[in-house]
Amino acid sequence: MRRPCRSVTAGLAALVASLTLSSCSDSKPPDVAVPGAKPSVPGVMANAPAPAVTVLKWGPQGTKAGVGFAVQKSGNSALWFEQRGIHSAPSVEVWFDQTRLSGMAIKPDEGGSAEVPPELIAKPGKYPVYLKLLPSGQRVELGVFEVTP
Repeated sequence: MRRPCRSVTAGLAALVASLTLSSCSDSKPPDVAVPGAKPSVPGVMANAPAPAVTVLKWGPQGTKAGVGFAVQKSGNSALWFEQRGIHSAPSVEVWFDQTRLSGMAIKPDEGGSAEVPPELIAKPGKYPVYLKLLPSGQRVELGVFEVTP
């Protein structure tokens, strides 16, 4: 015989959260949603989406062919960007057109930089600059870097 539905409140003290769930049977304990876990019953809990990455500013956005900018000891130039949502260097790559840039540094949820080798700014053109989030491969545009004659 089924008992009437009753509400069950489960507190997750470690996360200082509480959930209200319904249970219509005493045959088993109610499912408790745990953040980050996959739901055991469809519709009980959805996984939280990955945090969004936002680029606020970046630069420089251009130079003359063969002219370095923010030149580093290595002879490479350096791009910088302000960002929110990137928490560690291993979770992102910086790309200049078809080339992954090295010499990257990330300050979590604040900014970052990457080195641009001289050969990438040797000839005029417009080159996309973007972040590649790992492991998803999602592309986050910084903008277009213009190398003028």
